[in-house]
Amino acid sequence: EFSQLRPWSGHHYCAINNLGEVFCWGQDDHRQVSDSPSGSFTSLASGSHFNCGIKTDESVVCWGRDTSGQVSDSPNGSFTSLAAGESHVCGIQSNGSVVCWGQDNYQQVSEAASGTFTSLSAGQYHTCGIQSDGSLICWGRDDYGQVSNAPSGSFTSLSSGQYFTCGIQSNGGVFCWGLDNYGQVSDTPNGTFTGLQSGYQHICGI
Repeated sequence: EFSQLRPWSGHHYCAINNLGEVFCWGQDDHRQVSDSPSGSFTSLASGSHFNCGIKTDESVVCWGRDTSGQVSDSPNGSFTSLAAGESHVCGIQSNGSVVCWGQDNYQQVSEAASGTFTSLSAGQYHTCGIQSDGSLICWGRDDYGQVSNAPSGSFTSLSSGQYFTCGIQSNGGVFCWGLDNYGQVSDTPNGTFTGLQSGYQHICGI
């Protein structure tokens, strides 16, 4: 039985089973599958041709493609969650602060927001986070408004695609912003939602 499944690049998958073990399958051109680590894990984040995971001792382990330090620069410390983009990763530390590493061509690492966060979601070159008061902050690439158009209000969860992000508001409604070339922003449905999952240019919700 698997408790988590984390696709992102579209060419490989990783999952955690009910024993905490990591299994990956699919494209393995950068050993993002065959170098899957042993040990017990609580969560995973997959970028393009690489993965990172949080072990039960709250340390971070990354494997796969390492073009920008997204694997080799993984920090020490205790983490509660991770979000991976094309070649960057951001994580929430046990004190709620955010640390990012890897590719920084759009300041997706160097402009990581300060404050206390409860969750993160990363697109290709941007990241958005929910602060402890439910408000949003985004940073990184902003050519489609995926950063500057982040809405006000209170949110409970986020899911980011390539150049857009969608969030569940505290009332259960969904709000999306960023690139809208396939209606991934303007076709947001009405209703009350409990979960979201984005692909590159589409999103589905429960």
